[in-house]
Amino acid sequence: MKKNETEKTDKTDKSERETRMRDAIKNAAFMLMAEKGLEKVSMREIAEKVHVTKPVLYYYFKNKEDLCSSIIEDHEQAFCNQLEAVQQRAEGPQAVLYEGLKSHLDFFTKDPIHSKFVIQMISYTLDMDPQNIPHEKQNRYIHGLLEQLLRNEAKEGKIPAAAVNDIVRLVSGLATEIMFSAYLDQHVCPSEAKGGLYNKEMLARLVKIILLGIKQYYKENK
Repeated sequence: MKKNETEKTDKTDKSERETRMRDAIKNAAFMLMAEKGLEKVSMREIAEKVHVTKPVLYYYFKNKEDLCSSIIEDHEQAFCNQLEAVQQRAEGPQAVLYEGLKSHLDFFTKDPIHSKFVIQMISYTLDMDPQNIPHEKQNRYIHGLLEQLLRNEAKEGKIPAAAVNDIVRLVSGLATEIMFSAYLDQHVCPSEAKGGLYNKEMLARLVKIILLGIKQYYKENK
């Protein structure tokens, strides 16, 4: 094997090892933070969980906030990818909103650790400067993507153009309630939960109510 080919292979192997290590660190931190709270988990504890030294941890992440931000961005990027997939397969605003909310519901109900982590993250960031909240930038991206999906529907005359921001806010509020409901059902009063407050049938009904209400409002207030 030629020298440049060997160097290229070595760089590829190193990159793959570093990617695996970053993922291992984030997975360990995610589980610890979800169970104990972000403020109660130290970098030393995360390092011990992954069986590495603290300097190794700081090679990949400059501090706990950087690590936390990376975890949140990974999860929200996955949700953005789902929204982009919705854009490809869904036809009409009703399908767009339903598929997006169903993906959100599935995310929080299929694995209870997700709602616990989000609640811990919210608790951790309550006293932070809003500009430093790790998920803020990505959260704006999610809202922007949903807004773009709806604006495309408005261009085709399927919803009033002026209603796009209203729909984004209504759906965002519903998505937040889905997350809190999942947390309560899974971790606070699981004995009282009977399949959870939200299901696919309810989502379909709420989406239809939102769109019918929006159309009626703008029809009456032209």
